[in-house]
Amino acid sequence: MTRRALAGVVIAIAITAACIPPRPSPTTPAATPAPSPTPAAASPTDVLSPGAAVAVDPALLELLPDAVAGAPLEPDEATAAEIAREPSIAPFVSALAIAAAFRPQRTDTVGDYVVVTVARVKPGLFGDLFYRGWRDTFDAAVCEQAGGVAGHAEAEIAGRQTFIGTCAGGVHTYHVHLPDQDVIVSMQAVGDGRFGERVVEGLTG
Repeated sequence: MTRRALAGVVIAIAITAACIPPRPSPTTPAATPAPSPTPAAASPTDVLSPGAAVAVDPALLELLPDAVAGAPLEPDEATAAEIAREPSIAPFVSALAIAAAFRPQRTDTVGDYVVVTVARVKPGLFGDLFYRGWRDTFDAAVCEQAGGVAGHAEAEIAGRQTFIGTCAGGVHTYHVHLPDQDVIVSMQAVGDGRFGERVVEGLTG
C-alpha cells in the first residue's frame, strides 16, 4: 500500500470515529472526568435529522493554502466520497472535503506528509463538549495506527487556537475551529517540515 493510500485509510477511520456523539468513550483516560452535557453541546438527535446526507464539497478546500512548503495540497475526492457515505457521519456533518500534501523522504531527512479533513458541523451542534469529543476520538483513531496517544498540547499558531495531539510513533494531529464557517479543520501529519503547522498558518477562514 502506498503512503498516500495508507494516509487515506487512517483518516477515514479517524473521521468516522470523530463523529460519534460527544460522550465518554473507551479512549478517554480514566482519570479525566466526563463533563456534563451543556446546552451548547446538545444531543445531535435534538437538533438534526439523522437521515440527512453528507455532501462532498471541494469549495471547503478554499480555506486551505494551495501548497505546503512547496508541496501541492491536492484534493482527495475519492476518500472524501467514501467517508461521506458512512451513515454514522450524517447526524453531525453537513459537508466535508479532504486534501493531502506529500514530500518524499530524502537521504538526510524524514519524509513529510499532511492529510487534512475539513468538516462543516451541522447547525446547533458545536460546543466545548462536542469539540473535545471530536479531538479525542480523532486522535485516538489516528494514534491507534501509530503507537497510541502520547500527549496533548494547545498552542496559538498564526493567531488561531490550535489543539495538537502526539502519537507515540511520531505522528501529530492538529485541530482548528473556524467559527465563521462552522468548520473544523483536523489533520494528521509527520515530518520535520511541520506540515500541520504550515497548513494552520495558511488558513484563510
